[in-house]
Amino acid sequence: MTDIDTELYPKAESRHGMASGAFKTAKRALRDERISGLTGALLAMFIWGHLLAESSIIFGKDAYNYVANFLEYTVPVAKPVLFVITILFFVHFVWASRKIPGKLRERKRMLELGESLQKSRKGWNQDPKSDIKLRKHFETSLWITQVRTGMIVLVTGGFHLILITWNLFSDMGFGFLGFDYHPHPILNYDLTSARMTSGLWILYAVLMLSVVAHMAIGVYRLLVKWFADTWFVRNYAKAFFYLLFSFYTVWGTITIIAASGAWKGVLS
Repeated sequence: MTDIDTELYPKAESRHGMASGAFKTAKRALRDERISGLTGALLAMFIWGHLLAESSIIFGKDAYNYVANFLEYTVPVAKPVLFVITILFFVHFVWASRKIPGKLRERKRMLELGESLQKSRKGWNQDPKSDIKLRKHFETSLWITQVRTGMIVLVTGGFHLILITWNLFSDMGFGFLGFDYHPHPILNYDLTSARMTSGLWILYAVLMLSVVAHMAIGVYRLLVKWFADTWFVRNYAKAFFYLLFSFYTVWGTITIIAASGAWKGVLS
């Protein structure tokens, strides 16, 4: 449909034209989706590497200190990466939070929906007092879980970023700039072990489980959103989701146990 210019409708425009409000709204929505998706994908890849690097504590003190020293001084990427990840973390939250219900009534409705989906069976579960039929729906359940874990990650992950930033940038040695050399990394085994044994393992266990679930769901939804109708079918995305969630949950749990002092380097 082209623009119309008549006596009855002077300078009338198509509701679907590039100058229409609907087109501009859709364009903004696509931009927001790309920003939240790109930042989420970058954060997911960081989590993959970060959890694997942290798991070096399983192999003992020397292995953990070697990895820390390598990232802080040999290849000084710890501080630049921390800076970039902090920015990505909050940018992702701002753009992704637009999908979170803003009103209290809508949030309560979302909680009720989540509880109803959990109680529903594989078949239709009809409440005699309600005209709404509910059935377990994989994508809807994942979305609700992603919203909940996202709020947990915002609080616990924000605390973790502040704590690590304080450690890295409050050190008076500037070895990463070449002014000095430190044979011992800042985020070393002793510091990590002392924190975990003091009770912070509970916070990091919650953070690990939440961030793994949030990451795995986010990757699944990205694959379905952008690739499910092409070569990457939905079943492959679902299999990749279960693989990511299972592997990093198990590996992260072992890492938390090792860091909390339950054993001293199982494989050392």
